[in-house]
Amino acid sequence: MKSKLAGNAPLTAAFLGGSITEGAGASDADTTSWRALTGAYLQRLYAGHPVRCINAGVGGTTSTFGAHRLQEHVLHHGEIDLLFVEFSVNDGEDRGESIRGMEGIVRQCRRLSPETELIFVYTAADKNLTGYKPFNIAVHEEVADHYGIPSIDCAAKVYTMIHTGELDWKKFAPDGYHPLDAGHALYAGLVQEYLQQAIGKGGNQPGWLEEAGPEVGAVRGDEAGVQETAVLKKEAGREAAVPGEEAEVQETAVLKKETGRKAGVPGEEAEAQETVQLIKEAALPAPLDSRNYEYGGLLDYSAAAYSAGFRTQELEPGEPLMNWRFSTEHAYTDDPQAEFSFTVTGQGAGLVLLYGPDSGIVEYSLNGGPYAEVNLFDDWCLNAYRPILALFPIQAERGILQITVRNTGHKDSRSTGTGLRVLKLLHN
Repeated sequence: MKSKLAGNAPLTAAFLGGSITEGAGASDADTTSWRALTGAYLQRLYAGHPVRCINAGVGGTTSTFGAHRLQEHVLHHGEIDLLFVEFSVNDGEDRGESIRGMEGIVRQCRRLSPETELIFVYTAADKNLTGYKPFNIAVHEEVADHYGIPSIDCAAKVYTMIHTGELDWKKFAPDGYHPLDAGHALYAGLVQEYLQQAIGKGGNQPGWLEEAGPEVGAVRGDEAGVQETAVLKKEAGREAAVPGEEAEVQETAVLKKETGRKAGVPGEEAEAQETVQLIKEAALPAPLDSRNYEYGGLLDYSAAAYSAGFRTQELEPGEPLMNWRFSTEHAYTDDPQAEFSFTVTGQGAGLVLLYGPDSGIVEYSLNGGPYAEVNLFDDWCLNAYRPILALFPIQAERGILQITVRNTGHKDSRSTGTGLRVLKLLHN
C-alpha cells in the first residue's frame, strides 16, 4: 500500500450487499447513502490520492447471491483494498444457507484477493431489532468470529437509541427497512468511527489504513460512543491466535525475509507478493460448512446449449424491472417443449432466472437423475421482473455436473404465462 500512496494508483473500496447498500431510502443514492458517504469520507481521508468506490449493492439479494456475484461485480474490477459486506437484512431464517453465503464470500475473497480487508456491516430492519443480537446478525457473527473479521453493528446502535428514546424507528425507516437520509448518515458515521478507531489503535490496523496517520478529519461521535456502539472489533478478550492475526504475523515475517534484499526490484517484489498470498491462503481455517460457496460464480446465459425454441432478447424499456441495474439480455422461450443444458465443474449449480408476471414453471435434471419442478413465482412477480436464484442440490464432493432444464408449459395460478427467461448460470 505504501507504493500506492507514493504514486497515484487508486485505493479501491467495494460495497457488496442489498438494497440498503445500493442506496434505497436515500434521497440520492450516489450522494446521501451510507455507501456514498463512506466513499466521500475515504476520499477526504486520502486527500491527494484517487479513491475508487464500487457499488455492488443489489436490492433483494442474499449472501448466497452475493457469493456468486463477488467475482463479476467486485473482483472483476481489479485489486480491492476494502470490502464492506451487508446482508443481515436480506438473509433468511435458514442458518445453514446464511453461513454458506457469508463464508463463501470470505473464503473466496481471501483466496482470490488475499490483500483485501473485509468488514461486515449489520443494518437495521424490523427483524434485526428484536434484541441486541438477533438471529441473522448472530449467524453472521459466527462467520466473523471464525475468520477474525471486524463487524459494524448499526442495528445494535439503532436498537439502543430506540430504547433510550433517541430515535423514532417509524421516522428513521418508514417502511421498516430502508433508512432515510438521516439513517444513512448514522450508518456512515458508525463506519467512520470504526475506521478512525482502527487507525488510532495502532499495531493491528489494516496496512492501507496505517498510512493515513492520525489526522483523518472530523468524525461524528465521541470516544465513549465508539466504545459503546461500534461493536467493531471482536470481543476484547479474544485469543491472540486469530487466523487473520496469525496470517498478519506470518506475512510480516515473510516480507522481512523475502524483501530483505534491495527494494524496488520487480522480480523480487513479485516473488514476495506471491509468497504472502500463499501464506494467507494456507492460513484459512477449516470451513464452518464444507458446502459453502467459496467457488461460487456467474456464467453468461450463452454458456448453455439451447433448443430451437429459444431466442435472445432484452426487456423492453417500458417493462417493469426491479432489483437489477445490469444488462437484461437473456435467453427467452414460451415454447412448452423448449429445453437447454449446461455443464459445470464444482459442488453445485443453479440458475438466475429473470422472473416476472408471465413466468412459468420449469423442471431440471442433475446428472441424468429424475426431473424436479421449480416454481419461483411469488407476490413480487405480479408487479415486475427481477433475478431469482434456482439452486440445485449441493453435492458432497466437487465434480462434473450436467444439468438439463425443460419448460413444463405449466404456470402458477397467479402468472399470466409460461415464459422462461435465463439471465445467468450459477456454479460453485
